[in-house]
Amino acid sequence: MSITKKENPQVLFFLNRVIWISGIFIFAGLPLIINPTAYDYWYQPKIDSLYALIIIIFSAGLLRSLIFKKSFKFRKTCLLVPLGCYTLSVMASTVFSVCPEMSIKGDIFRYEGIFTLLSYVAVVMIFSNIISREEEVDIMLKLLLFSTFLVSLYAIIQYAGFNPTEHFIPEFRQTEHRVGSTIGNPNFLGKFLVLVLPLYIAYFVCSDSNIKKFYFAAGFVLSFLALIFTFTRSSWVGFGVSMVLLFFIMPGRKLVSSKVKKIFAVSVILFCIVFCAGLYFAEDNGKNSPSFFPMVKYKIRSSFDFKKGMGAATRLFVWERVVSLIMEKPVFGYGPDTHVKVLRKVNREYYQKFNDSVIIDRAHNNYLDIAIGCGLVGLGTYLFVIGVFMVWLWKTMKQETEKPRKILYGCIFSAFSGYLINDLFLFSVVSVSPTFWSLIGLTLSVKHFNVRDHAL
Repeated sequence: MSITKKENPQVLFFLNRVIWISGIFIFAGLPLIINPTAYDYWYQPKIDSLYALIIIIFSAGLLRSLIFKKSFKFRKTCLLVPLGCYTLSVMASTVFSVCPEMSIKGDIFRYEGIFTLLSYVAVVMIFSNIISREEEVDIMLKLLLFSTFLVSLYAIIQYAGFNPTEHFIPEFRQTEHRVGSTIGNPNFLGKFLVLVLPLYIAYFVCSDSNIKKFYFAAGFVLSFLALIFTFTRSSWVGFGVSMVLLFFIMPGRKLVSSKVKKIFAVSVILFCIVFCAGLYFAEDNGKNSPSFFPMVKYKIRSSFDFKKGMGAATRLFVWERVVSLIMEKPVFGYGPDTHVKVLRKVNREYYQKFNDSVIIDRAHNNYLDIAIGCGLVGLGTYLFVIGVFMVWLWKTMKQETEKPRKILYGCIFSAFSGYLINDLFLFSVVSVSPTFWSLIGLTLSVKHFNVRDHAL
């Protein structure tokens, strides 16, 4: 006898709960996952967890369809075609890879082979489909903000000098007095915070009580300090662009009282004065200085150093040679995650020019890195996905009539804009990218709900 929903409501509830909880772990739990007992306790635990959670979600969904005789239908979103094109380009790049094994398994330090890239596509589809009520969006976003709060708190503790999960080779893990928290590398932590920080503003503006506003303001301040302590210049720029853009497009600016605006303006002015004074009187002691202002001064100065390594000179040198490599294999590239193999020649040239022994396995420009791995076709399909989403998000924000949702769209738009600017100087990484792609899917799901029901 067939099993029906009426006869087994507990089974249906259990499967739905498994899907929901797994989605929460992907969206808000993944940034917190570490394994201090392993050599790589930041990246492999996260990507292995992502694989496992995706398998659990699809398995539960398949069981639900088989047991209750319900065919699953994907919601029609603007990204179905772009994601399909991107998937095909990734698969084609793997077929024509110069090292198929590496493209399939992924580099042992980056883990962004074909399975990881396809998992990013999967999380977009998952989060654009598993959300059934706008209250669930609210829960997901608040949990992400709480997770970010914990990540930032750990980063502050690191900066203060106490690191309970530091690796047994501390000199290798933290050489410039920067913080990486549970995300791993300071650059990646900065990238993660650029993506999440504007969401605090959305909840701060839309909160209906002072205590809630205090919580979200505290989370924003703590996360902002963590961003500063990463000493990641590209993330500072990305966040700055995000905030400037948000200032001009924020649809709910009228919801903020003039008193709050004055306090904010005075705070920004005082911060700038103290910051500039600190830089002026700081002594430049180089990248290994434990003091805040000398470290910032070094970072700013090296950004405009076009002769030595570890600054603008490094980026320009690598980008120039990467462009030449892309032109040698322009269509489908060298294969996903084959960068360390392709860039060996650049490493030798870099050492000869700067007399600095480093391992260059990325161009530190996500768009160039995609072109190396998946060719111009892969880059084109990636930009197709991002472009369609950003245009959709902009139009949706403009057309939205409900202020809370309009504000949320505006903050998400500024967050993605800052993130994409940041990608001009960084690259995709498994400790941050799942959040990026999941947030895309979650944003798409908001459009399907009744405009009268708001959780914000």
